[in-house]
Amino acid sequence: MDYLVLPPATRVLGAIDAPPSKSATNRAYVLAALSPEPVVIARPLESEDTVALERCLRAMGARIERLPEGLRIGGPLAGSPGREVALDAGESGTAARFLTALAAVTPGRFLLTGAARLRERPMGELVDALRAFGPSIEFRGEEGTLPLAIAGGSLSARRVVVDASRSSQFLSALLLAGAGRDGGLEVDVSGAVASAPYVAMTIESLRAFGHLASEGPPFHVSPGAAPVERYEVSGDYSSAVALLAAAGAVGGEVVVRGLPWPAADADARALPVFERMGLKIATANGSVSAAREGELRPVRAHATDFPDAVPALAALAALAEGESRFEGIGHLRLKESDRIASLAGLVASAGGQARGEPDALVIRGPLPAHSLGPRRLLTSNDHRIAMAAAILSLARRGFLIENPGCVAKSYPGFFRDLETIIRR
Repeated sequence: MDYLVLPPATRVLGAIDAPPSKSATNRAYVLAALSPEPVVIARPLESEDTVALERCLRAMGARIERLPEGLRIGGPLAGSPGREVALDAGESGTAARFLTALAAVTPGRFLLTGAARLRERPMGELVDALRAFGPSIEFRGEEGTLPLAIAGGSLSARRVVVDASRSSQFLSALLLAGAGRDGGLEVDVSGAVASAPYVAMTIESLRAFGHLASEGPPFHVSPGAAPVERYEVSGDYSSAVALLAAAGAVGGEVVVRGLPWPAADADARALPVFERMGLKIATANGSVSAAREGELRPVRAHATDFPDAVPALAALAALAEGESRFEGIGHLRLKESDRIASLAGLVASAGGQARGEPDALVIRGPLPAHSLGPRRLLTSNDHRIAMAAAILSLARRGFLIENPGCVAKSYPGFFRDLETIIRR
């Protein structure tokens, strides 16, 4: 096991370019692969998750060319005659869900699998929605999880109903696949949608690629008449929140460039919560800045719509005097780790107090000012938890961050960028 020691900071100060959005990159890759003409994807994120999706799209027949500014991607997609095409989504839940729907509307036979944790994450609701309208999909392991054997082609109906209460990716996957169907697709939902702002991002991506997409429910998507030639990926709020939280942890000011405002990114909705915790947030000229004003304050927040920001917020809560509570986050148990349990474990490993509930996380701060000896901060091999551990390490001495390399899943340059703003 690797560990990283990040010495405490007296403050943070500086500006950082936001990494490209993982969510926007993945959506752009799928839509470009469905496009009748190649599309240049400028400034895409290159991370373990996006590389996994790129690899799978190549296996499905996508034409992908590397350019100085990014990738040129085009279709058509199709399997290989006479054989089952293997698709390995690695650790990426987004890739797995998008590829399931994409394979269902692509001629050929596909075997979709992934790493150990991904094979535990739910797929059943998406498979049920697809099975009801034509494609043959078989679970090759445990019912409801990867691996999946998919005999694709086309959906036999124009309307699909999906339960997206455990993951908005089920709904987004169907909307993206619908963009590749003649006549489009109507997608309805049978209940509440988890992390609904990610669906808004999907609709925004569809429109950016020239497709017709309406907000629902029900949602309607159909191919557009004028495909785009170029798409530039915006900055990633999901990763930027950890940089902004650094200013809350030790003071100073951080500016993250390349973040549009207003933003469709789900985790942009965390900015008001940062303000309630004592940070001054400013948005101007495509940048977001954060500076701490006085002492950190505990907070109670319903965080259903900004799930990837919860780890950074939880780290600040562990440094604030009093009890914080993050509610409506039961779907975090289905991420790269059980993030409610992982965050409670992280805070405990730092010497603090936290407990998980079925749909909530409760943290009582602050952490002890001094440690009796080196403490290993448990990250559960989860990129967002490792970033939260880094925030704690800025404020307290004697922490060893477990498996720091796991940040490569979404933000390979995180620790390098963080070092540029640390002042000691």
